[in-house]
Amino acid sequence: MVKWGVIGTGSISTAFCDSIKYSKQGKLSAVASRSSKNLKKFTDKYQVNTFDSYDALLDDSSIDAVYIGTPHNSHYELSLKTLRSGKHLLCEKPMTMNSTEAMILLNEARVNNLFFMEAFMYRCHPLTHKMLEIVKQEFSDQEVLIESSFGFTADVTEDHRLKNPTLGGGSILDIGCYPLSMARLIAGNLMGKSFSDPISISASGNLSSENIDLNAKAEIRFNSKIKAIIKSAINEEYENSLRIKLNNKEVFIKEPWHCGQFQDQKAEIKVIENDDEQVFKINDEVGLFTREIDEASQCILDNQIESPFMSHADSLSNSIWLDKWLNELQVIYPANKIETSSLSKSPFLKNSEDLKSIKFPELSKDISPIVFGCDNQINEVHAFAMFDYYYSKGGKVFDTAFIYNNGLSDRYLGNWINSRSLSDVVILGKGAHTPDCFPEKIKPQIEESLSRGGIDKLDIYCLHRDNLDVPVTEFIDALNECKNLGLIDVLGASNWELERFKAANDYADNRGITGFKVLSNNFSLARMIEPVWPGCISCDEEYLSYLNEKNIHLFPWSSQARGFFVNKVEFAANEHFANPTDEEEKRVWHDDLNLARRNRAIKLAKDKNCEPIQIALSYVVNHKVSTYPLVGPRNFFELDSCIKAANIYLTAKDLRYLEAGS
Repeated sequence: MVKWGVIGTGSISTAFCDSIKYSKQGKLSAVASRSSKNLKKFTDKYQVNTFDSYDALLDDSSIDAVYIGTPHNSHYELSLKTLRSGKHLLCEKPMTMNSTEAMILLNEARVNNLFFMEAFMYRCHPLTHKMLEIVKQEFSDQEVLIESSFGFTADVTEDHRLKNPTLGGGSILDIGCYPLSMARLIAGNLMGKSFSDPISISASGNLSSENIDLNAKAEIRFNSKIKAIIKSAINEEYENSLRIKLNNKEVFIKEPWHCGQFQDQKAEIKVIENDDEQVFKINDEVGLFTREIDEASQCILDNQIESPFMSHADSLSNSIWLDKWLNELQVIYPANKIETSSLSKSPFLKNSEDLKSIKFPELSKDISPIVFGCDNQINEVHAFAMFDYYYSKGGKVFDTAFIYNNGLSDRYLGNWINSRSLSDVVILGKGAHTPDCFPEKIKPQIEESLSRGGIDKLDIYCLHRDNLDVPVTEFIDALNECKNLGLIDVLGASNWELERFKAANDYADNRGITGFKVLSNNFSLARMIEPVWPGCISCDEEYLSYLNEKNIHLFPWSSQARGFFVNKVEFAANEHFANPTDEEEKRVWHDDLNLARRNRAIKLAKDKNCEPIQIALSYVVNHKVSTYPLVGPRNFFELDSCIKAANIYLTAKDLRYLEAGS
């Protein structure tokens, strides 16, 4: 039996406490509230222990799991405290105010081996399961339209949680999350998956004077055949239904979120075709909340950290697309601004050295075996979380560029460094990208990058591209001017041909000035057949010999070949979000040599109990050339995957096997 503590004493918590008495696996143990009046009501009604602070409940060692039923804006901090107290967690939807907070919480559950589920009750109900069975049977491989709505008129004051931006007000977060999650569930079911992510979203809606969405509509597309139209409102009455349509056939459910909870536990699914109507009645004697409690409790008893009905990946994905929906309407909550976000202070302590420190002869600072690429951060809050996590693991080196994210990459990185008062971070900057690849552009772009981030110097600076019409001497002279001014320390080049790179260094040697000590070209176990983008250059054996001979460091990009080494068959459930299209992947990487190397990486990964994409990165890290690959993780899982790869030791025999099969 799982002993539950409840945080919050509102209506949703009351329903939870009313329902748990019917649970076979769960028992109400304690309730916490900051309201003494509400606590007395719960004490009188449920005869359980009560606490006048949330921390006191979390300190109670007799409690196994916690249900959080407080307003949206409190979910993140309370959930983080719950998981760090060693307790399992069921948190009301939406689990957080944004996807960054969701990512942090799900990672916390994973690393602490604790159950965590977002409380979408309908996911645990037989009505939903029967609907999916019918839809799969009736509509597979067809052009399907999903229509889903949830709307009501809320006659509340402007400071009520439904209309208060600080409390996460608005229709999308409160109830729009239901039709969005339902559409993703159905689309995934039709594709043979547990859920599916959309490929596009367009939205409209009406905002309040406080800039929260009173109503919202989104059209989302999953592929060429599956489309959804979803709606939410707190100022309009909607049908509150689910319709899955195909020509003259339709599956219809009234109030699919409640599953008959308020209709004597009775619900039904209608399959309508022309004038014919088939009705599937679902009579539930257990109850919506009780089913959810039983599911969570059983998972805990079975030592599972997530439920198949509402997985961690599903919750994170739903949160990401809620962000996109809100962004379409330009709804921005205080939690999404770094200055008012709970993430303004690091949620992580620097308590690990998962990434070893490496002496770098050209700098007074140590560096790391992998370099964090800053160009995949969706906003400043997300950037701060990712930077914190990488640094907490011992990561030191950050890759930015003048053109990354239209300059926001520089700003995010600099703001983070200054807010954390860090002095041991190494910044790899890049500039003078085509069409601005001219010597006279170097200094002003460096100065602008430094100004954006509020920093004094770039530790390593690489020319982002080369311009064959400009003599190498002019580039070297311009870089040395910047070095002499104290703007940069180590000079490098990205995507340069070997002959030009050599000529530049020969000129520097002859003049007694500083030459290139860093090259940032592509290098991977998979060799590029043709460039990913125009102007991209990869290293071959001649490059590697020169770099090794001259003790020049390689900082390669796309060392994992942009997802080529994700084994989509054997590792179909992995959480990597590889970004190339199938067309790009085939154009750039697919030839007999690379496919054979991928097959060998798959085989070696099985032997070493890791993933093929980790073997691909480890191959680069373990190369005889001084190599520090740039990685661009979008979430903690991807970063942890890269960190694990950096710590995999490959022997010379392993490297030869990967390259040539012998």
